[in-house]
This record gives sequence, C-alpha cells and structure tokens, in this order.
Amino acid sequence: MAVTIHDVAREAGVSLSTVSRVFNNKGNISNETKEKVIAVAARLGYRPRSYKKQESTAKKNIGIIFSKRLSSLILDPFYGQVMAGVEDVLVPHNYKLFFQTISGKTSDDLAVIDGLIKDEKIAGLILTGYDIEREIILKIKKSNIPLVLADNELWDENIDCVVNDNLAGTRKIVNHLIELGHQKIAFCGGPLSHLSLKERYQGYKQALKEAGLRKKEEWVYFCEPTFNIEDGYEAAMNIFASASQVPTAVFAANDTIALGVMKAIKELGYSIPEELSVAGFDDIQLAEHTVPTLTTVRIFKNEMGALAGKRLHELIEGINPKPMKLVMSVDLVIRESTALCKS
Repeated sequence: MAVTIHDVAREAGVSLSTVSRVFNNKGNISNETKEKVIAVAARLGYRPRSYKKQESTAKKNIGIIFSKRLSSLILDPFYGQVMAGVEDVLVPHNYKLFFQTISGKTSDDLAVIDGLIKDEKIAGLILTGYDIEREIILKIKKSNIPLVLADNELWDENIDCVVNDNLAGTRKIVNHLIELGHQKIAFCGGPLSHLSLKERYQGYKQALKEAGLRKKEEWVYFCEPTFNIEDGYEAAMNIFASASQVPTAVFAANDTIALGVMKAIKELGYSIPEELSVAGFDDIQLAEHTVPTLTTVRIFKNEMGALAGKRLHELIEGINPKPMKLVMSVDLVIRESTALCKS
C-alpha cells in the first residue's frame, strides 16, 4: 500500500497542514519540525508529488471524472451546469481542465485511474455523480492527489464533497402538495443506489409521516437502472394500471422522470393540474417550458460546481486541509403543474 501524507503526519506527530506546508515550502515552520517531517517521509518512502513545486503561474491539470453511464456532460441538464461552475472558479487560477470518462467496469476503470495517478502533471481531481465505484474513489484518496466529490459522498472516509440538501428539498415540495390538500401522493424515483435519489425517497416518506399520511406501496415506483423521460412514462403507466385508487398528485425524484409522468398522465386522459398535480426535482431548463410549467425544487448547479472547484483549489494549496462536507441549500419553485386538490 502506498505511503500517504496521512502516514507521515501521524508518524511525525504533526498535522496534515504542517506536512503540506513543509513540502510546499509555505508558512512559518521551524527548522526542527521541517527536518523531522522530511526524515520521517524519507524513512517511510513518501515522495511528495512534483506538481506541488510548480510555479504559481504554471499550468496545472485538473481532471474531471464522470461515468459513461451518465449522459454526455454537454447534453446533461444537471452535470453540464455543475462543470461550468467548476470552470468558472479554476480557470482564473491558471488550471487546465480535462474530462475523463470511466466505463463502470471496475477493472477497466482502475487501469484508467492508475494512469492518472502516475501522471505528475495532475494537480487534483473532481469526481462527478454517484455512479463511480467506492473502490475507485478510495484508490485516488490513497494516492495523495487532492480530491473532491460533487453530488456524491464518502463521508465515512473523510473525503471532501459538495452535495445538495435533498432531504429538506423533498420535504418542502411534498409539504407543498399536502398544503394543497393532497393526501394520495405517489412517488416515482430512481435506483436507491443513487445517493441523491435515495435521500429524496427518504424525504418523501418523512413528509408523509410528519403529516400523518400512510405511504402506499402501490403508489411507489423505482426506475432502474436509468431514470429518464421514458422511465418516468413507464413508471406512471405502471402505477395507474395497478393502483386500486388513483393518486391525486405525483412527486418525481427528478425533472426528467416528471416529464415522463406528465406525458403518461395526459395520454391517460387526465388534466394537469385540474385532476392531477405533478412535481419534480432539479429545476432543469425544460421545467419552465413544459405545458403546464413544472413545479420543482431548484438546485443551484453552477454554484455547486463552483464550490467543488474552490474546495479543490484549497486542497491543492494546503488551505484548510481538514475534510469538509459542503451542503448546498435548495429552493421550492412553484409553477403551474400543482394546484388545490378537488377530490
């Protein structure tokens, strides 16, 4: 197993930031401490990465990694904006960004990661989305390359991350439906392996429980393995075909699922929102152009990317090295697809 900066700090009896400052030649560190850290590093065989010694004006490479199981970053309504935020922050610091996809096949992905780890020009990495194996993330952590997760977390491993407040956002939107008089609220979500979608399902259950409403299994449907418009369409069709009672509202765990739900409801002959209310989550660009426009939860995607970029820059520079979990607030956006329950 590779020796890490954590091993050096523990053996030398100093903080991670002290070790970082020693090898970056920053801050006021006593000669005694410097010599001790260098000696321990030499004994353990720890080799600081050469990118830390680059001049501040030199180009530094930042890798942004996402899975091919996600749609293209250029076309994706969520992650495309996250990456734009990363660029806004890191490019002015003279970093050079590149995108790297991984396949989702662990053996192949480990080979890709090995190549990145060995590249001395890599200053840091941002891993985007839930769909990256834990083994991949931990391998990068052990390599000492500064790492930030965006829209994912391994907080039990003390890895820096930026996530959204999915629980609070879901409670807000389900409570909105309840306040409109809806008691029969269906849920269409994605696989629970997706951390964000799992939290949104939990928020749905919490909101119902707090309101004294019972969750009915026949009103719950999970789209797997994908969760796009066609999956939302299929989910709604299945719920309305099998349910003994028709719900008066549907909460979809993201907007693309919600678009499919709306399509199905209209085909079944129901009017939105007069007979059925529909709400989503994410506030993608299409949400304000649907007919009717979609009530949803707004995620600040660009700001999320900017926070991830800022945090990575801090890690590279040895600023605030203690791991941080940054949670982004979300807002309820009420549009035309929800209305007072009439039944």
